Amino acid sequence: MKRRFSGTFIATMFVLLAVLGGMAVAAHAQSTSSYAGSGSVNIVRGYQSTSSSASVVLMTIPGLGVVDVDCSGGLSRIAFYPSVSGSLWWINGGANGFASGSSGTQLSNQSSSDLITAQFATTTKTVTMVISGDPGTTCTYAGQATVQP
Repeated sequence: MKRRFSGTFIATMFVLLAVLGGMAVAAHAQSTSSYAGSGSVNIVRGYQSTSSSASVVLMTIPGLGVVDVDCSGGLSRIAFYPSVSGSLWWINGGANGFASGSSGTQLSNQSSSDLITAQFATTTKTVTMVISGDPGTTCTYAGQATVQP
């Protein structure tokens, strides 16, 4: 027997989730980073609103690296610093990039809003990251990383 939910119930649930999500963002207007494991897939989320020209952490991806951001000169600047050796591919505004090893790599340095998709692969894990940045007097960043074995 299949059960069907009414459209009103589903709409109410979406509104409730949106309100709760908005409260979480409002409550964490500075830096947040969360880590949630779900079986063999782990998800890391980060949010940062900063006017600092020094690097601040957007997300720490356990065992793989750190995503740092800053707001130097009103530019959206995003970098990934791996903690282990691997291969990093990313795309930003139609431009592709590649880096190999364990040295830090700048993914963005621009005066317009950007959206980066990046994948970092090691011999045992792969992390797929989606990171957005909005430059200005205060730069705002959000990101999500999905880690798979």
